[in-house]
Amino acid sequence: MIKSKKKGLFVDISEFSVLAVRTSGYEGPIIVEEAIDFPIESGYKSEDIRSFLGKCVDIKSGNYEAICGIYPKDRFICYHEVESGVRLKNQILLEKLLRSDLGIDPKINDISILNSHDGSIFDPTKNASNRLIFCGAPTAELQKVQDQILSFGLLPKRMELTSVASIGGFSHYMHLNKFESAVTYVELLSECTNVIILNKGEVGMVRTLDFGLNSLFPLLQDELGLKDEASAVKLFHSNTFDVAEIGPKLLQRILEELKAILGNYEVQTGLNVDRFFVSLLPQKLSWIPNAISSALGIDLVSIQLEMWLQSLGISVDDSVDLSALGSHWLGVFSLIAEFNLREESVL
Repeated sequence: MIKSKKKGLFVDISEFSVLAVRTSGYEGPIIVEEAIDFPIESGYKSEDIRSFLGKCVDIKSGNYEAICGIYPKDRFICYHEVESGVRLKNQILLEKLLRSDLGIDPKINDISILNSHDGSIFDPTKNASNRLIFCGAPTAELQKVQDQILSFGLLPKRMELTSVASIGGFSHYMHLNKFESAVTYVELLSECTNVIILNKGEVGMVRTLDFGLNSLFPLLQDELGLKDEASAVKLFHSNTFDVAEIGPKLLQRILEELKAILGNYEVQTGLNVDRFFVSLLPQKLSWIPNAISSALGIDLVSIQLEMWLQSLGISVDDSVDLSALGSHWLGVFSLIAEFNLREESVL
């Protein structure tokens, strides 16, 4: 049975954690009432997440309706400039673009096309832009995620790629703080790394690297002489891992790729990139953004959640300490911000 609920629930489900935010509802003015974090560890069960969410909302007698941020396997975010957005009204041309230029099969993927300058839905019949973002995921993987969400005791009111929502939230934060130069947004995951460069809130470049955190473990094993890679993984994710000396060595490949991407962008555009932001990583891995900042010689952006949410007209209950929340909370709060803006027809 699906229960009728008054409280809003926004849940971000990543490989690192499940973040849940209960709000006063889905209609403005929205008030954040509670924010809780469930770190993902090996061997966890759906019942563990269901019990965790039960601390935030009542899900004992039915699935609770929630807006869910997701990271399905083989999801994609592609930036592409077309000769004419209007021509994409022709489905044959659109399918050819997807298959030939982007390597995306429209028959097996759910795809959204956004305007890169503001993240709005692309409409080839209305002032069509030629700078576009193609994002989505395989339909089969989306179904798997939906089944997982249902097993957690939730009914998805809407599922969104948190990666896309976070870029929108970060773009708004850039506008709010009047960042005049380009900023690099990095999403570092186990198996891949997404690098997005934004200039004045507009996406200007997207690159996906086919390696991520998992590439660090063999290096760590060799560097410390550990017996196996599993030991390296356990040490890496522990709170006792001292990275003062070894950190930059582990990140060397990622740093080299970031330097190449930033250099290419600066040569192509003539613009400087002097800030960067790393999303999603839990606080115990905060050494990674710090090491990247030091190695690249550019400033690390720290999200001031309270100031940002206030600018969006989202209030926060006194019991919620936003200062204790790390940058990995950007995603779930971006879901709330995007929902709030959509309901008010700001975008």
